[in-house]
Amino acid sequence: MLLVEPSPDSLPDALYDRTVRLWSVLTFADKTCSAGLEDDRRLRPESLELDDLEDAIEAKRRGLSPPPKFAEHDTDLGGDASDEATLNQLREGIRRHVKENARAFADRDDHVATLTLPTGLGKTFTGITAAYTIRDETRHEELGEQHAPRVVYALPYTSIIEQTRDVFENALNADPFGRAFTVHHYLSDTVTYPSIAGLESIPDQATDDSVYFDASRFAESWRSGTVLTTFVQLFESLTGPTNARGLKLPALHDAVIILDEPQTLPKRWWPAIRYLVDLLITEYNARVVSMTATQPSLFDNAPFDVSSLLSASGQSAPPIERAAFDAVSRTTYEIDESIPVDEHTGDVDYCSHTTAGTRLVESVTRNDTNTSALAVCNTIESASTLTTATTTAATAAGTRTKHIGAVYRSTLDELSASQPATESVSTEVLDQEPDTPDLAVAVLEKLGFEATAKSTEDVTDWTWQYSGPSDRLLIGEFSSRYRPRDRRVLVTVATVIARSTQPFAFVSTQAVEAGVDISFSAVFRDLAPLDSLVQAAGRCNRSFEWGLTSGDVTIWSLGPTEDGAEPPANYIYPQAELTKVRRILDGLCEMRGSRVVPDTAVETDAIPAYFDWVAAENEAEVEDRELTHALETCQGEVLARRSLIDSGYETRDVIVAHTPVERRATKRLTELLSENSHEQAAGFELLNHLSGLRVSVPLKSLEGVTTITRIDGRPLNDPEGVNVLTTTQTGNGQFYDLADGGLRITDLISDRFSI
Repeated sequence: MLLVEPSPDSLPDALYDRTVRLWSVLTFADKTCSAGLEDDRRLRPESLELDDLEDAIEAKRRGLSPPPKFAEHDTDLGGDASDEATLNQLREGIRRHVKENARAFADRDDHVATLTLPTGLGKTFTGITAAYTIRDETRHEELGEQHAPRVVYALPYTSIIEQTRDVFENALNADPFGRAFTVHHYLSDTVTYPSIAGLESIPDQATDDSVYFDASRFAESWRSGTVLTTFVQLFESLTGPTNARGLKLPALHDAVIILDEPQTLPKRWWPAIRYLVDLLITEYNARVVSMTATQPSLFDNAPFDVSSLLSASGQSAPPIERAAFDAVSRTTYEIDESIPVDEHTGDVDYCSHTTAGTRLVESVTRNDTNTSALAVCNTIESASTLTTATTTAATAAGTRTKHIGAVYRSTLDELSASQPATESVSTEVLDQEPDTPDLAVAVLEKLGFEATAKSTEDVTDWTWQYSGPSDRLLIGEFSSRYRPRDRRVLVTVATVIARSTQPFAFVSTQAVEAGVDISFSAVFRDLAPLDSLVQAAGRCNRSFEWGLTSGDVTIWSLGPTEDGAEPPANYIYPQAELTKVRRILDGLCEMRGSRVVPDTAVETDAIPAYFDWVAAENEAEVEDRELTHALETCQGEVLARRSLIDSGYETRDVIVAHTPVERRATKRLTELLSENSHEQAAGFELLNHLSGLRVSVPLKSLEGVTTITRIDGRPLNDPEGVNVLTTTQTGNGQFYDLADGGLRITDLISDRFSI
């Protein structure tokens, strides 16, 4: 027998790239063929039309004159952005400018572009416009026909996808279950019905999941014209894909891919992301748009050119980018005394949670105009401690408090009790539960707010008047330990209160930072990487509600909680990174001779310096190149184990059932998913429908907890079955309490925001 020694060095370059592309095409062909899809018209996408977005924008602009025209060399956009009409003109002028440049980009050989725009300048509408313009200028052949390629819109967190989904559904009339639009993440009801006019209904196929290409498989294969998804779904599918995840890869051919907020991608993955984007270019001929207010140096030293969509000539950083930030300066930063490090001792004068609570109360009660403040903490335990400290400080100052979570809890109970009693549980019955707008309105009315004008269907656009007690401070808390359903209600309620003149303090983890459209007159942020600080500042004076540069952002460094040995930031971020951020901020203050600096100095001067340092550190770290090496050498076993979400601990999803209908639903779900059930297909459909009730928590924190059980009735650590948990222990002081941080688990290291 002839033995051949392995010789990896003799393998061709880009072996992984070519292998994963060809393998995914063959897998997809095998699955669709096995499903009996001889009529390939079902596999072709339909497209959302840019004209629909244009019409929606024009409807909002009714009565306005044509917007200004800009050029890439402009250094001053002019106008007073604090005036709403002027701001809308700036937004539309930039959008049209980018639209023209997107056409030029599509005609060039470039495949990667940046879209760097500050918060408040209409980045989402502009990004969609750019993507659809590039798409419409690009032809794609699939299954023997020419049509527009797909658009993939990727975001960092499942918690912020719903807001972007609303943009597509409202402005582009998108149907999330049709062939033009799909929402795909692990908590979404990801379904695409592939029936088209002229075709009979799809005949029944074999029920074996390995061959039955059903509506869910269509959606998860990204056959729709536009896919709204997460970075996890996109990049993990390119990195050691499973059989199921590989089915989406053929859809990436000629695709236009938007990376919204790419700075949130784990920095240890940056070298691999560069590799994977190059793979998308070379193997799939895809075009990628990196869209954010804090553009990272993610593509520095990449093997491809990068241009700016604010430039028609392909320039990477045209003057108009800085002019855009200058035009919409919303805030000033105060760098707290707790930020600098004593160069002699290395000590930090931390701000205690007690002091922070007092300052938070003072910030919302010292005048009648700037009455709302957001405090962003680094851990769930820190947020809970600060919420308690704020309540205590208000009481000591003679101010009554009301927790909006407690009011929401009682409102939910009252509305649920009014629902008709029924023993049957179905998706139709669940859909009759009060929705987000109804719940938000009920909570606001109970808090003392009255809607005096209802201009649109959006509750946050209504005119609200407060008639409750004038000496009351409203307090809210927010984190990933609240159910998605409850997060949507809390954000809606908080959005209305924050714009009113009623004193309001909202304490949150990083869950509020990226993509949540909410605005406060003041923001306090615990020390974090510089891009996170800027993201938090994006929740301050977001649409100039308090005037130009009138938002107050304070960066402080919170000390340990009562039970914590370390400051909260130390549990989450590398010490070297925190030290670098301290030095950059302190240096910025020294250069300007003040601890108060404009937002443009942070966003256009400090951010580039920070990302340059990050890039240099990544190059220096051998560990950061391990994943890239595995890609280069086609190490499938290594790649299969890597994840964008490297939390350091295993998690489980817990379905939290609070209302009577939800409790009956989970009971029925257990029956459907039990080991001996013959209705598991119906169980999985119901499980998907309950995604708004799921909270992800560390598995080790659940050890010994008797208030939760497996949804399929199996033991907690059973490797078989459906490893999703459930609890009905909800309410005042219970395992899940809307007035006390959501799902309460006291594990300091794991009590952090988890994606």
